[in-house]
Amino acid sequence: MWQTILAELGRQDVTTTKAELERLQQAPRIFVYGGGRSGLALRGLAMRLMQLGKTAYVVGETTTPAIQAGDLLLVASASGTTTGTVNIAKAARQADADGWLLTTIDESPLADLAQQVTLLPGKSKDLVGEEQASVQPMGSLFEQSVWLFGDALTLAYMQFAEVSEADMRKRHSNLE
Repeated sequence: MWQTILAELGRQDVTTTKAELERLQQAPRIFVYGGGRSGLALRGLAMRLMQLGKTAYVVGETTTPAIQAGDLLLVASASGTTTGTVNIAKAARQADADGWLLTTIDESPLADLAQQVTLLPGKSKDLVGEEQASVQPMGSLFEQSVWLFGDALTLAYMQFAEVSEADMRKRHSNLE
């Protein structure tokens, strides 16, 4: 099954662009949100962003402040229609924050709200039968894609912003 998962992830080339890296660099603060397992993957990215020297928050945590103009909201939704995620993106847009969507489809309510859309391998958990892009259940392929995109983005940003692993280690939690 390991090889099946790797093969499914490899069906679509996903790149990190200079514009995406500049967007990360210029954002004073980055907020991440996704439901379920997609949200868990974005929590991992938020940790890496903090270690890269960015100010990063997970939407819904008790210490997350109000989003403001110029901030970046990075959301993940395979379908681009998840109600709670759409509502959060609308609130961010009303605050004049930028939006970046990780998704499997480029036409959706969330795509309409985002300034940046990145297409990732996967399917919506609601698709069944012939529409399936994966033998894995529900949104597994997309959730894996979100996690791996976060790791690829981290590596690309390290090079772009000249952040070393030693720099990141200085910001790693020491209360473990």
